[in-house]
Amino acid sequence: MQGSIDPVFGSRPVNAAVSIVLASVALLGLYFLQKRADTPEGGAAAGSVWYVVICSVVYLSPRYVHDTFASGVFGFQYLLWVFVIVVPLVALQAGVPVYIFATRGNVGALVGLFAVTALTFWGLLGTGGESDILVGYPYVMFPAAVLIVSFTTGVDVATRKVSNRVGT
Repeated sequence: MQGSIDPVFGSRPVNAAVSIVLASVALLGLYFLQKRADTPEGGAAAGSVWYVVICSVVYLSPRYVHDTFASGVFGFQYLLWVFVIVVPLVALQAGVPVYIFATRGNVGALVGLFAVTALTFWGLLGTGGESDILVGYPYVMFPAAVLIVSFTTGVDVATRKVSNRVGT
């Protein structure tokens, strides 16, 4: 059916469970890369590259196996869109929370990134239909990522301030 999203693993709940497992693997990699880096900037940069690679694998693998690439996916305009707009936004989606965690110790940024990563992977694991998730990513997923990471980071900051005032 046109416009539908077919779950790679047969059902949306199973796709969600796989997305959570893959998000855990992605964030473990981000955490270890950040810890091994000499500077917060280096950790954020390495984490961004790792995140883009993981997102690419999650996006391309099921489409390759099931041969369900949207029509025109390898056209010049589409690839230009992906490499000029989508890839930098995906890198920012991971790099900023990792940098916040590295410089401020704010675990809320990583919690938000985990939620956003699971949601992103859930979207990337949907195949089929006439449209592609990467077309709408900058309009829907990236703004949602900014809101979610901002909210969880804010909750962490507020919790730390309250606990400092209370004295615990």
